[in-house]
Formats: sequence, structure tokens, C-alpha cells
Amino acid sequence: MTKDELFERNMLALSSTQSIEASILIRNAQPGGMKTEWAKDGSIVPVLEAKDGRSIALHSRYNPQEQAKKLASTYGQQGFYVFLGLGGGYEILSILQRSPVSRGIIIEYDAAYMRELLSTVDLTPILADRRLSLCVDMEETALVNLIAQRFVPAVTGNLVTVPLRARVDADPERFTQAVTAVRKAMAAASDDYSVQAYFGKRWFANIIHNLEHASRPTPPVMPIREAIISAAGPSLDDALDTLKNRSRQQYLIATDTSLRALLSYGIQPDALVSIDCQHISYYHFMDGCPPDIPVFFDLASPPTVTRLAKKPYFFSSGHPLARYLSSQFRAFPSLDTSGGNVTHAAVSLAVFLGASRITVYGADFSYPLGSSYARGTYIYPYFDRRQNRLRPQEALFSEFLYRNQQLIRQEDSDGFFRYLTKPLIAYHERLSELRLSSLSSISRVQGRGLADEACTGVARADRGTTRSDIGLAAASVFSSGPLFKSARGFLEDYLDELQGMKRISAPASSFMDTLTHKEKDIWTTLLPVAAAIQREYRDKPPTTEQVLEETRLWCMGIVRSELDA
Repeated sequence: MTKDELFERNMLALSSTQSIEASILIRNAQPGGMKTEWAKDGSIVPVLEAKDGRSIALHSRYNPQEQAKKLASTYGQQGFYVFLGLGGGYEILSILQRSPVSRGIIIEYDAAYMRELLSTVDLTPILADRRLSLCVDMEETALVNLIAQRFVPAVTGNLVTVPLRARVDADPERFTQAVTAVRKAMAAASDDYSVQAYFGKRWFANIIHNLEHASRPTPPVMPIREAIISAAGPSLDDALDTLKNRSRQQYLIATDTSLRALLSYGIQPDALVSIDCQHISYYHFMDGCPPDIPVFFDLASPPTVTRLAKKPYFFSSGHPLARYLSSQFRAFPSLDTSGGNVTHAAVSLAVFLGASRITVYGADFSYPLGSSYARGTYIYPYFDRRQNRLRPQEALFSEFLYRNQQLIRQEDSDGFFRYLTKPLIAYHERLSELRLSSLSSISRVQGRGLADEACTGVARADRGTTRSDIGLAAASVFSSGPLFKSARGFLEDYLDELQGMKRISAPASSFMDTLTHKEKDIWTTLLPVAAAIQREYRDKPPTTEQVLEETRLWCMGIVRSELDA
């Protein structure tokens, strides 16, 4: 077989997988950068020609296949595999034959070298494997996004990295970049998965039980010009007079945690936002909710809370069931809740409504002097009812603060201190990212809280057009669309879809690839629940296929309970 024929054979195999960009780069490159040698067992060994003149063999010159089998024996865990380097493919093929790979990617650099490699070595068994995709010369951000799309822990299992050591050592700078991308994607997926593991069941049940309530008509909420956000950090105490004396043009959006503090000071907000799926949200409404203000709820909010509002407005966050509802039941407005906290969601609402200027008060992203919340918030009466002579309120506050074993103490030059946690720092970073990406001018009154970095300042001069430049024409009216079907009609159809699902075969990731677009959409709505069920089996987890089947049955039970209610 000629080199051209072998190249086309490899490229034909590659075309059957999700590697379109790699195919284009390789085909348009001029071959070069490597040669081949024969190992003593007769196997072909790619040899890189390094810039310093060295020849770097990518595999053993004695018996690369036996070496690959020994390496593969150390990888028995099923999961999402990231292969750093392709080479002659011996290690990858050996691991694939052991079948622990649910999905994976192969990361390579230098399209010219790849062109020569595919013209010299028959890699069709690897390139045609639908579990894998090949990435060539991919930038870090694109690589992070690709891994995030394909790595779904509930289906694929854990992420496993397999470096081809000689290949990585030959190009350490670029493969270090690849490792950084893998770590970022894994950290993001792990954080998301951890949240799903805790709240997946609650999200699903709340959404299903909110459907009837969310199907009712609501008048639209019109755009606004300027917004003030009240968060519930200790610095809110210092801002109450400012909020009480705000002008009529300043639209006050309160987070649910700050509501009691505002009401106790005689301040009525213009709107309220609530996103917490836990029933503790009920404590924020214990003093009542002003009946004439709109209350914006995540669809996954507790039904016991959403029914307290006289003017509830529902929005869709990132939950896959909420997105599915927007396409099949009713088009709900979508707000950014990726910040992980209600302040971020409130700012997102203000941006959605077209505010050209947004000012945030009480967002401390820390515990100044060890204080957790502003006075008047739910935690004060909550602890007041639970205190006794042995555990006074001060002790309960200390327990609340020091329950986190990873507190970080930050002290200012004047001796003022605050405590930080990793989640609070992450909330701050995500709000800073939103500030930089938004056309609205978003400022935060620091108060006693964590200081902003200079790069997240309020200035927008270098960003060109601002929201105030383009006016309210670009703002959105907050209004849910017409019903595509009744709540009961949707639930009956959804239950039929769940009941009619194909029986799951192993491996689950390959099974998912055989589904139609509609079937994939249905399964995607269940994945947060699957994460929660997997967490319940921490000591002796069943197979992924068993978890997914248990997930389907549990979700069917929730839908049936709502239909029977």
C-alpha cells in the first residue's frame, strides 16, 4: 500500500468520528517532522525529529506492543479518557481493547507531523472508534469547551489522563497547555457534578410540582433604566438609608435573603429574586411577601415558597429539564444563574430588563469581622429560636462560621479582617466576569466586603457601545410565552416518553450515541437526578446502566405523583 493510499484509508476512518476540524488541518498540511524505524518485534515505531536535532522514538524499540499491554493493565477504570499523544497508537489500542473507555479524546499538535504519521502508520482501528475524537493544534479555550461538552460524569464515569510520555516530553510547552485545559474542564465538571449530586432530585421534583403554578398567565414586566440590587451581606446594614431614600427611577431588586432586613427597616423592594431549591428559602418569607411586587423564581424553587407569592414570575436557568420545558411546554425567560448565588441571578435579571446602570449593595463575598449576614435576615430569628443556656446565639453563629474547615483569613493594613471561603471567592470571580461581559455598567459598593480587582472596574470606555448608548430598544420585556400545551398534557406526554425509552445497554455512553435527538433530550433532563442517585451509592456504586434505569423509574414516580395530586 502506498503512502497516499494509507493516508486516505486513515482519513476515511477519521471521518466517521467527531474530528472534522482535525481532518481539515491534517489534509491541508505538508507532511514532515518524523520518520519511522522497525522495532525488534517487527512493529513500526514513529520517530520525531526534534528541533535540536535529536531523534525521539515514541515507543519501545524492542517490543512496543508488549509494553503497551503492560501499561493498559494499569488502566482498569471505566471513564472518559484523555490521551496525550497518538504516536503508533499501541497504548491507545490496548486500552480500547480492555473496554474501560466510555468516551475520550486524543490530543495532538503539529498538523505536518500528523500528516506524515497518517501516511506511514495504519491507525484505522483507533481513528474509526466512535468513542474517540482527535484534536489537533486546538487552543486551550476550545479544548476546555470540547471536554466540557463530551465529559458527562453521570454517563461517562471519571476523567482519566493517559500521556504518551515520549510524545509529551518532545513538546512539553504545548502539552502543558493541554494538561491545563484538562484540569480546568475537569474542575468545572466536578463542581457542577457535585452540585447536581446534592440537589438533582430536589431540582427535578420542584420543577415538576411547579408546572401547574407556572402555567398561569402573568402580565409582562417592562424594561427599566437603572437598578439597585440588595444582597444580604453585613455591609447591607450600612446601605439601608441609601436604599430607603433611593429615587423613583432606581428599581430595587432584592435577593430573597435580604427581604426581611429591608422590610424590618420599612423598605419595600420593587422586585424580588429567589433561586434556592431548598426549603430553608421559606424562612426568608416568614414576615410575608409584599403582594404587589413581582417575585422572580427559578423553576426549581420549592413549591411551598413559590405559592407564597401573589405575583410569581418563573424563569429558566441552566437545568436541562427547564430548557426542555421552554421548548415543549412554555417559553420561559432565561436568566444566568451560573454564578451559583442569588445576587448573580438578580444582576442577570437587571441586565435582562435593560438597566443601563446597576449598583449592588451588600454583596460582601466574605464574612467581615466574622459576620455572616446583615441584621434582620432569616438567620437571626432562626438562631434565636434554637439558642439555649448551653448554646447561646453567639455560639450558634460561631458554629455556622467555623463549620467550614477551609476558612481563609484576610487582613487589611488597618487591622480590619474578613474570612473567605473558596465558594465565596468563586461567586466574586463569576460576578466580575459578568460585569466585564455585560453592556450594562455594573458597579458594586464594596462596603466591608472582599475588594474588587482593578480589572473589574466600572469603566466601559474600552468596550465601545454601552447599554445606555443603545437605549431600551435592546432591553427585554420579562414575559413567558403562550402555553404549547397544558401542564397536565405536558406531564402525560413526558411520562409516555419516559415509559417508552429503550432499554439501556452497556456501555451507557455508546448507548446514548445511538439515540435520536428527541431521545437524547429526554435523557439529558434526567442526568442531574442520576448524579444524585450515584452519590447515594458511594460505598458500593452499581453500574452506570443500573443507575440510569433507577433514575428513569424514580423520575416516572415523581411525574405520576403530580398527575395523581
